[in-house]
Amino acid sequence: MSWLGAAIEWQSRAVVGRHLRVYLRNWYTAFLPPALEPVTMLVAFGLGLGGYVASLSWQGRPIEYMTFVAPGLLAYATFMTAIFQSLFGAFIRMRYQRTWEGQLTTQIGLAHVIWGEVLWAGLLATMYVVIVALVLVGFHLAGLITIAIAWLPLILPVSFVAACAFGALGLCFTALLPTIDHMNLPVFLLVLPMGLLSSTYFPLTQPVLVALNLANPLYHLAQAFRGLLLGGPVVGPLVGVAGLSALVLAVLVPLDLRLLRRRVLGD
Repeated sequence: MSWLGAAIEWQSRAVVGRHLRVYLRNWYTAFLPPALEPVTMLVAFGLGLGGYVASLSWQGRPIEYMTFVAPGLLAYATFMTAIFQSLFGAFIRMRYQRTWEGQLTTQIGLAHVIWGEVLWAGLLATMYVVIVALVLVGFHLAGLITIAIAWLPLILPVSFVAACAFGALGLCFTALLPTIDHMNLPVFLLVLPMGLLSSTYFPLTQPVLVALNLANPLYHLAQAFRGLLLGGPVVGPLVGVAGLSALVLAVLVPLDLRLLRRRVLGD
């Protein structure tokens, strides 16, 4: 069994199914806080900061700040949900709940566990993106933002692919960090800077930041969503999302497997 072939085997789907059943059983505690976060951010940045920044220039045309932020929130929800699920959620299942240990006593191998975590991060992030998209539709109908709501369904497969890549990144830290307290290091040193400095809440103008973000899937994701919903370039950002996501998965999933095999199995 290759690490890539494990992604489509039934064992990986079984891991995802297990996580989904647990999630649905505890939906009232698992769903509301993460789903409300991007909504709160939209209100805070869109209505709050938007009251001071009425409009800005994007793709050579003026655009209301709240409209600019809306697609960025979809990208932000994709990124943060996948990262936190593969950081804290996966670590808790591995270290405290011993879920991985139980799964590995069955026909499920470590590669299936890892792919199950990656795919679950992608699925959960896509579910939250649907919630945020519905909120954006409400804001659009209320006249607070102006987006092409007919294109919203197209963002879902893009979110899923990008979220899987972000999930593989989170699992890398799960494999390396010794305790859950150490999770603050990647959160504050990498996750938050990536989330806030990726053209999610404001356009990037500094050449250094633009150059750095060319290697950042979140930047391309935000740009792709804006292209779809606001009428801008789409093909280039989508190619960036697909290419970088494939690269991240191709590099980090085998690395995660190697690191976690050493940590979980002692090999």
